[in-house]
Amino acid sequence: MKTKTIVRKSIMFLLTVTCLLLVLFLPGILLRWQSNRELNMVKNVPREWYQSENSAISKEFSGNLTSEEKLQLVRGEWKSEILSAGEKEMKLGDYQAVELARKRIGKLYQAGKYPVDLSEGYQKWFVWQARPYKAVDATFHSYAAYYWEITFEKYDRSEKYVVYMLEDGTIFTF
Repeated sequence: MKTKTIVRKSIMFLLTVTCLLLVLFLPGILLRWQSNRELNMVKNVPREWYQSENSAISKEFSGNLTSEEKLQLVRGEWKSEILSAGEKEMKLGDYQAVELARKRIGKLYQAGKYPVDLSEGYQKWFVWQARPYKAVDATFHSYAAYYWEITFEKYDRSEKYVVYMLEDGTIFTF
């Protein structure tokens, strides 16, 4: 009977030591085996992994662009893609963008550089429709220039004007 308990205790001790050794060394052995298996293998990376147009890095890079560089991106002077932007991506809401465009167009009108004053007033009622867009560099999708396309149409449909404006209020044409 004593030999049975000694054998049992010995087996339990060996099992415990084996489990401890496995817990300590098996993860390292498995990681080394997996890394050696994938060594010298080339894999294609899905576009979503490196596409940064919606990331914080892209926002930071894009925020450092000057208005002229943003215009180059929008006009295609840099190789770029024009995409529809969500309103949540824009700094301004559509109403704020329209009001800013009206102010800027008013200044251009006073300087004689725009044919009509688009401000709200009697006999000048214009309805508007604003669409947000972004021009994203086609190479790495790291830079994006956000802009608005705002269509003003007189209430009687006799006049229609399309205004393009960067988020900083810069009015431009293509």
